[in-house]
Amino acid sequence: MKNFIFLNALALVLFSVIGCGNSNAEFEKEDLLLKEVYDIHDEVMPRMSEIVGLKGSLLELQVDTSREVEIKATISMLEKAEDGMMQWMNNIKQPEKLRETTKHEEIMSYLENQKQEISKVRDMMNNSIETAKRVLGTPAK
Repeated sequence: MKNFIFLNALALVLFSVIGCGNSNAEFEKEDLLLKEVYDIHDEVMPRMSEIVGLKGSLLELQVDTSREVEIKATISMLEKAEDGMMQWMNNIKQPEKLRETTKHEEIMSYLENQKQEISKVRDMMNNSIETAKRVLGTPAK
């Protein structure tokens, strides 16, 4: 009886792996690409607090009419970058969930797209921070 249960469990596991059409090698490729995506995220996510601080500094800046447009535009850039990160984080789907209904090639395509999207967010964040520092007269890092 134990052998029967074991063989049924083993058959179920094998059926699940074969039935999904994804192999461990495919899972590893997906996980590696997901790591690349999150490495980009992790590089710039800590800068979110910097964006908040810079927005506050810009809002407190004594504004003369010649700089008001520049300051407002810079605040808008910071907000757009901040919103971009928040939207990206709220919308990314994990491969574990995608694997339930999606083929490997589609998951890889999705992750490549996410890598491009988070790269755009990274660039928006870095550019807006540099612009804000320039407007504030703070040395850029």
